[in-house]
Amino acid sequence: MKNIKYIKWALCATVALFMGSCIDDDLNNDPTASTQMDPNIQLTTIQLLPSTNSDDWHRYLIYPGGFMNQWSNDWATVNYGGVGQKNDSYFAHMWDVYYPSIIREAVDIVERTRDLPEYQNVHAAGRIVKVENFLRLTDYYGDIPYFGAGKAYYEGIFKPEYDKQEDIYNDFFKELKEAAEQFDSSKPGLTADIYFNGDLNKWKKYANSLRLRIAMRLIKVNPERAKIEAEAAASSGLMTSNADICYVQHDNVQAEFAASSNGIANRMLRDRSSTFRITSELIGTLESMNDPRLLFYGGSYLEDDVRTDITPLLLAYYGKYKDFTLPAQQFSWSYDKPFEDIKPLSEITLNINGTDTKVSALLQYMQPSKLVSKPGSPYIRMSYAEVEFLLADAVQRGYNVGGTASSHYKAGLEAAVRQWTLFGASINEPTLTTFLNSNILTSGNELNQINTQLWVLHFLNPFETWANWRRTGLPVNQVKFHNYHAGNQSGGQTPRRVQYPVSEQTSNPD
Repeated sequence: MKNIKYIKWALCATVALFMGSCIDDDLNNDPTASTQMDPNIQLTTIQLLPSTNSDDWHRYLIYPGGFMNQWSNDWATVNYGGVGQKNDSYFAHMWDVYYPSIIREAVDIVERTRDLPEYQNVHAAGRIVKVENFLRLTDYYGDIPYFGAGKAYYEGIFKPEYDKQEDIYNDFFKELKEAAEQFDSSKPGLTADIYFNGDLNKWKKYANSLRLRIAMRLIKVNPERAKIEAEAAASSGLMTSNADICYVQHDNVQAEFAASSNGIANRMLRDRSSTFRITSELIGTLESMNDPRLLFYGGSYLEDDVRTDITPLLLAYYGKYKDFTLPAQQFSWSYDKPFEDIKPLSEITLNINGTDTKVSALLQYMQPSKLVSKPGSPYIRMSYAEVEFLLADAVQRGYNVGGTASSHYKAGLEAAVRQWTLFGASINEPTLTTFLNSNILTSGNELNQINTQLWVLHFLNPFETWANWRRTGLPVNQVKFHNYHAGNQSGGQTPRRVQYPVSEQTSNPD
């Protein structure tokens, strides 16, 4: 069990980093800087910040979440992401959040611990979290300030140049390889690590697994380098079980801006209701495979104090889960046209606990499950299931990473189901066995099946869903713009990156 006290330390560290000292008798010292900050606590801050703010996550569920056809009904997610309309504020949000806080601290921890033997392991971990967060930025925007970013204090760089994404990716590979080799159990360990509780071997596996993820991004733009890096990552040692999952465990505090609870969950559920609905595309995919995760992902609930679960009653009424779902890019109150065989719902009467109760269409459409909307749920940065699916993809492309595509695919499926125990789910073993035995790779359709599973796996991580779709164009049926609504500004195509903030045109014109 991860120690939640590290989260409390991280909050204190964040306050100290931003406020510092108010009075300093020595005029040569910067009164706004903390010179005694333990970099271990700073590492905790970097690990925690990306997953806590519900307002940030609403923006990310719009762009790129709205592109990926997993969530619907939330107004901005559909109107901007799903419809494909530009919003400069939403475009800029990640830039404005990451560079002043997460990136600044990641660069600082790497620079401050450089060549300090007592912080060798912290330095290595800092290099890894720096890569994981810059990866998200460059995947989002393309060419970005990287080599000079966050260097105002250390090198006087106040307007860092934009670096080519190719050069950034090449440095990612170098940093992850060197960081994995840098960990040394004979040196002081990590004392406030909320990813792996100081387990250096797991950090090495994470570095190599992240290297595999990045390598597979290159299958089209640089297939030779993709193969070299993927094979090197695999030979260096990847995650081997769900015990290696990289995740943050949050406090179970429901509040819009709770600093230590899950920001996605807090955005999904406001009080007793949620505007978000899980799409027909996603539920239909799960249902077609008899996937045990279907009810881990979603359900239909009343807006009472306990969110009474009416999913079984609706299944009995309609016959299929997909029949009480909402298609992507649709609103429950403005359903433009039928989607395949899915028709708009209307109010019905159900006998709930012995009482005939009218249930609106809105409450029938499948919502985020109680597991998904629990503020104390974990946030997974990278899972063992993803590693297995990426290995299956790599084998299918002829890479020498060991195993077969089928064996990696099956291992990925099992891990993807079992990881829900982190959220509090119970696994029915016979159901899981049946699921695994009835869902095997089909000749000629392997890559689509593998990448459909990555699409399903990442439904709480729209960045990875989008990045994986861009590298493969898969899955072929679930991800596309339907163009139901007027106002599309992407030519009817799913965007491949978002625009730079307008503020960059004035603050950094060169």
